[in-house]
Amino acid sequence: MKIRFLSPLLAMLLLLSCGPRLPAGSTARDQTAVSGDGQSTAAAPSAAQEASSPVAGSISERLVQAGFAIPKAEISATDFTLPGLDGKTVGLSSFRGKLVILSFWATWCGPCKQEMPEMQTLYQKLKGRGFEVVAVDMMEDKATVSKFVKTSGYTFPVLLDSTGEVGGGPYAARAIPTNYIVDKGGRLVARKIGIDGPGWMSAERVALFESLLSR
Repeated sequence: MKIRFLSPLLAMLLLLSCGPRLPAGSTARDQTAVSGDGQSTAAAPSAAQEASSPVAGSISERLVQAGFAIPKAEISATDFTLPGLDGKTVGLSSFRGKLVILSFWATWCGPCKQEMPEMQTLYQKLKGRGFEVVAVDMMEDKATVSKFVKTSGYTFPVLLDSTGEVGGGPYAARAIPTNYIVDKGGRLVARKIGIDGPGWMSAERVALFESLLSR
């Protein structure tokens, strides 16, 4: 059985996103991939995954209403380790215990640049409560990314996926920005492609993240 992200209005989302430069030979063999209908699929789940959902009730409904796609069954975020702009390697698992927006982006992507100021504001508002933004740049050199981040004043962690193997493999970022919400237990609870819908600092989304932080 495949786990699918329930993603409404996918075609519209793709119009409001950029196509990344994927690594040569990248495939959909890893944990999360894109199926022929454009929806995200994953490896065969366990019986527990088939019977449960990572978010329940009103939270699931609010995620969908806020424009996010949610998985039909629980799925863990694939761990990875990438270098940061300071040269130190960082693993996704090091953020376990925090609510994380995992964002795949690039400096040349207009929609990515459009959403990042509000993402920074949201980060500043909630970072003291166990909230994190982890921005993974896809296939650009360190100097280009460092200059952009410094000029823009972004202070959340920025990692370098120089080969595109993380974004183009297990996280299936076939269009950017692709944003995942990873809960405190390291589970993927939602995905967002493109920038349609309410902004990151909308009252709707701020309230949603506050609810997720309280879980």
